[in-house]
Amino acid sequence: MSRKLFQLLIGVVIASLLLVAVPLPSAGAAENEWAVKTPMQTARGGLGVAAVGGKIYAIGGISNNTQLSINEEYNPATNTWTTKTPMPTARSGFAIAVYKNKIYCIGGTVGDSNNVVSGFTGANEVYDPATDTWETKTAMPTPRADLEACVVDGKIYLIGGKAYWGTEPFYHELNVTEVYDPETDTWTTASSIPIPVFGYAAAVVDDTIYIIGGARQFQEGLANVTIVSSTQVYDTKSNTWSSRTELPVALSHAAACVTSGVTAPRRIYVIGGFDRTNYSNATFAYDFERDEWSTGALMPTARAYLGLAVIDDAIYAIGGFNGLNMLAANERYAPIGYGTVPLQLQILSPENKTYASKNVPLVLSVNRPTNWLCYSLDDQQNVTITGDTILSDLAEGAHKLVVSVNDTFGNVVSSEAVYFSVDTVPPKITVLIPENRSYGETDINAIFIVDEPVSWIGYSLDGRDNVTVTGNVTLAVLSEGSHSFTVYATDLVGNTGTSETIYFVVAPFPTVLVVASAAIVTIIVVAGYLLLLKPRKLGKSKTNNNQQLTL
Repeated sequence: MSRKLFQLLIGVVIASLLLVAVPLPSAGAAENEWAVKTPMQTARGGLGVAAVGGKIYAIGGISNNTQLSINEEYNPATNTWTTKTPMPTARSGFAIAVYKNKIYCIGGTVGDSNNVVSGFTGANEVYDPATDTWETKTAMPTPRADLEACVVDGKIYLIGGKAYWGTEPFYHELNVTEVYDPETDTWTTASSIPIPVFGYAAAVVDDTIYIIGGARQFQEGLANVTIVSSTQVYDTKSNTWSSRTELPVALSHAAACVTSGVTAPRRIYVIGGFDRTNYSNATFAYDFERDEWSTGALMPTARAYLGLAVIDDAIYAIGGFNGLNMLAANERYAPIGYGTVPLQLQILSPENKTYASKNVPLVLSVNRPTNWLCYSLDDQQNVTITGDTILSDLAEGAHKLVVSVNDTFGNVVSSEAVYFSVDTVPPKITVLIPENRSYGETDINAIFIVDEPVSWIGYSLDGRDNVTVTGNVTLAVLSEGSHSFTVYATDLVGNTGTSETIYFVVAPFPTVLVVASAAIVTIIVVAGYLLLLKPRKLGKSKTNNNQQLTL
């Protein structure tokens, strides 16, 4: 923090002392309530705050006019702080973002804060909480501070901020938008912000970046600082800017975050800040779908230059400056509607279909922790479970399943009914033809019936590999002798049935032998007839001769 800014902030100490005192809520705060948590080990403002893996990391900042590289990890589950590997470049007012569970710290104020020309950096350093190590990446092209980093679709957007100007007033707001690609470690530019600001609050909703409030015309003396209330909206898909309803109060150096809709309704929250007269303890909630602002409970400690992190839709406000001191404060806010959002429950298995097993997996999808799970099968009494299980030894036929869940806030949610069936009985196949007998022809029409719809039919002749068919088939050009015939069928859920094996004989009628035998008989008959006929002819001839002699 520069000497001029520090003098400016000290100038409002008297106003800071007039702030309304806010009672501290209990640790078990309900919706729209604040609770005080264990403070950081090192008081500081202008720090970067980010959440990864259920932990919160408070990095860098400034205290006693000294830039810091401190890195502290906060565990909300145990309400404790742990010191981690410090950031390589000590700085404050830098942008911080999380991408693929790594924390990117970009830009910021460096050097002796008493030196008005100590300047800003474009340093880009990445912290991996899993290994507690830092890595240096390609620096931001435009060194600057008092800006935010916004992650959209795998890119990190750095918008506006302030840069060293060289002459009075030494610092000036920028309209620059630079985009960092962590995958390629490269920078590009995008559409400039219409109203250049620094010390703004920023939040991302889907593909849209919201730039809220901020400061302009940074000059020596309180009267020359312009605080704005604008809500500037950047559509990353179309690379265009628009405006929305302004923040109810003009603020700079406030902090913003977004609730996800899992535990609390989806909102942008803007908390704390400086309004040119006072340090704020206001909590503003923005409904981006309705473009409406509302107010929440006042933060216990009024401050600016703080950081926010969200864990399971609970908001943690950490560090900051109250006009007199740098702060180690750590206060937790349960947002408006916290714990009232219905839990999302989905039955992934069973599905609305038929299963070929009496043991069917019960697989659930629940979007937040639960205290109790149960299911009711076929409208019977609830069965308590601890998670995914197996519905075992199910009866054949149709079933109805309903699952109920009680979340950690006491909300009970029941699923829609799932209707499914169990069918483990294979299809019954009856072979009508051939039968267990002999056939005089070599082509036989095989006829069979199946008692249910099937996905596949095949047959095996004489124990050979199955032949797929769509229905009755002709067994053609069968060889003489014994044969076996079996039909198989698989129903729509995978049960395979087998018919009785039919044994039959092919014995064609001996036509050639019959014709030959008939020919032989014909020859014998004709020959016999001719032999009988010849003596008669001879006797008749003798008689005629005798008659001639008599004459």
